[in-house]
Amino acid sequence: MPEEIANVVIIGGGVVGTAIAAELSRDIDDVFLLEAMPRLGLGASSRNSGVIHAGIYYRPGSLKAFHCVRGARMIYEFCAEHDIPHQRIGKLIVADSLEDLGRLEELKKRGDENGVEGLRIVDRGFIREREPNVVSPVAIYSPNTGILEPEELVKALARTAQANGAYILTDTRMTGARINGDSILIRTQREEFLARTVINAAGLYADDVAGMFGYGKYRIHPCRGEYAELPVSRSGIVNGLVYPLPMPSGHGLGVHYTKNMAGRVLLGPNARYVKSREDYEDDRADLSTFYESASVITPCLKPEDLRLSYTGIRARLLPEEDHSFADFVIERDPQTNSVIHLIGIESPGLTSALSIAKSVAQMINK
Repeated sequence: MPEEIANVVIIGGGVVGTAIAAELSRDIDDVFLLEAMPRLGLGASSRNSGVIHAGIYYRPGSLKAFHCVRGARMIYEFCAEHDIPHQRIGKLIVADSLEDLGRLEELKKRGDENGVEGLRIVDRGFIREREPNVVSPVAIYSPNTGILEPEELVKALARTAQANGAYILTDTRMTGARINGDSILIRTQREEFLARTVINAAGLYADDVAGMFGYGKYRIHPCRGEYAELPVSRSGIVNGLVYPLPMPSGHGLGVHYTKNMAGRVLLGPNARYVKSREDYEDDRADLSTFYESASVITPCLKPEDLRLSYTGIRARLLPEEDHSFADFVIERDPQTNSVIHLIGIESPGLTSALSIAKSVAQMINK
């Protein structure tokens, strides 16, 4: 049994876990971050669109809506303070016809209720001025949606945590846990830790970690998101972020255009449920599926413009056949208040990371 005890052990070194380490280590000594992979942020934290979402899509009053809106403000401030490449590039959510105006207005109303600032319905002239290659009669314009370099964000959060005195241990996979009186024993493949508080921020494996504490209420359903990309010569097809109007039911926001900080144009992601949480490459989608969706928005797109790009896997709380809304889970373990579980932290997890970290710190202080 280890003799020394850590104040906080955080399981998972993605953007959320790293943000929690940076936040907690400002006021708490002996904060440890355990990451199973060789480097921080190798999972969903870096395998995404790199978008700073404004908070338009999520159910009013939900944790996703709250943390996305607050988190976006926080992340812009953090990026500016730490010289992280980012840009408030703006986004268009475009409709195929004027018949979709009512759905656009409902979506804008939801964003307004969530506290998203600056949203407006724009016409074909506005759309053409911003995006000459986009064919749409009406859209929502979100001026505060942006992009950043996710890996640089994770690195800056890690530097902040370490400067505050936090300990970051990579290649350290949690293998078990046991309540030990007033503390928690954490087992890894190499050693054991005693902790007063444990934060489960294990992403795709957060349900497994919860299960180590005997808490099996939630199950993660891995859902792969695949991307296509355009060659540099076709990167001018869009100037910013262009999204379709999402369908009333579905598992994503639809195949959309994203221009990242390097100027590369990505298409995607799609949403394909997979059996394995490590299945990034088997049975990749055909490029024609990306073309069919994107060419409705930009008819000038050609099939030969597309090539497969990277993939990511979402930590979904709902199975494929369930199209209802699933919120973030941020709650204490029912057996001990000293363990806090973060489960189903999918999009907008990147945008929400700093806000989630602030709420976790408040939970600990209580």
